[in-house]
Amino acid sequence: METTNTVDAPVHYNPNQLVTYKVIDLDSPDQVAHYPTEKVTQIEWALEKARVAEKQLASLRLSVYNLEENLAEWIDNSTDAEQIVSEICDLFGFNPTKDIEFEGTISFSGIISVPLKDIADFDIDSVQFDVDINTYDADLSIQNVEVDNVTTL
Repeated sequence: METTNTVDAPVHYNPNQLVTYKVIDLDSPDQVAHYPTEKVTQIEWALEKARVAEKQLASLRLSVYNLEENLAEWIDNSTDAEQIVSEICDLFGFNPTKDIEFEGTISFSGIISVPLKDIADFDIDSVQFDVDINTYDADLSIQNVEVDNVTTL
């Protein structure tokens, strides 16, 4: 008859409690065991990361399985490369992009208030203009912005 030891759950949960546990190093030839000590919170985070990794692995395994299933069909049907790449991207959730360089011209106008005592010495070229360009429609990176010529009207 097998005897098992049961341990009652603690009445008070202490996330900072130190726990010593056994880890067997399967990569070593002798499969050496060591006994680290960590807080419960550190172990909980490690377990959560393992759960997330397990879900990601299952998803990737499914994608690879679907890829293997589609390979024979793509070859038998002489599917074109563009469609194959598109379907592979769909299987793995890829969203490839291509960078396209562009150049544009911006015109702007405005009004600047200058104190009357400074009008005689005022030069629009002494004003620092900062131009900011944003978009909400695309992933955009502005490489260079220059204000070439600003004149008074």
